[in-house]
Amino acid sequence: DAPLLLADEPTTGLDRDLVDATAGELRRHADSGRAVLIVTHDLTAAQRVADRVAVMYAGRIVELALAADFFGTPGPRHPYAHGLLEALPTRAFRSIPGTPPELSRLPDGCAFAPRCPHATTACDEQPPLRDGLACHHPRFPLPEAAGA
Repeated sequence: DAPLLLADEPTTGLDRDLVDATAGELRRHADSGRAVLIVTHDLTAAQRVADRVAVMYAGRIVELALAADFFGTPGPRHPYAHGLLEALPTRAFRSIPGTPPELSRLPDGCAFAPRCPHATTACDEQPPLRDGLACHHPRFPLPEAAGA
């Protein structure tokens, strides 16, 4: 009856049947009105459980979104978050080029810039997290900002 369940990589090393059962149990916990915080690399399980998604890169949150928007339409706005979904076998099955930075030697600016196809000199400064996004070059603007 805990008001918060913290699950750190709850599906790692499990076969697909156990992943499905675990995701179902976590979703039932959330549906009963309790909070669930899942730290995972398993985006398929996250899609089944999450109401909201926070994507981290190099220890920094780069995107916060409603799960329905993140996994559906309009999709992720940050290039790294978009790349994560595109790497899934059920999507484009395309890897993100390059390698992650050493956490002990993060750049002053955007840590994803060396791997980002949209990087410019603006990325020499770390982008602040605004409107759920930390990126100088989002894939698309927020709907309310589109007409501004």
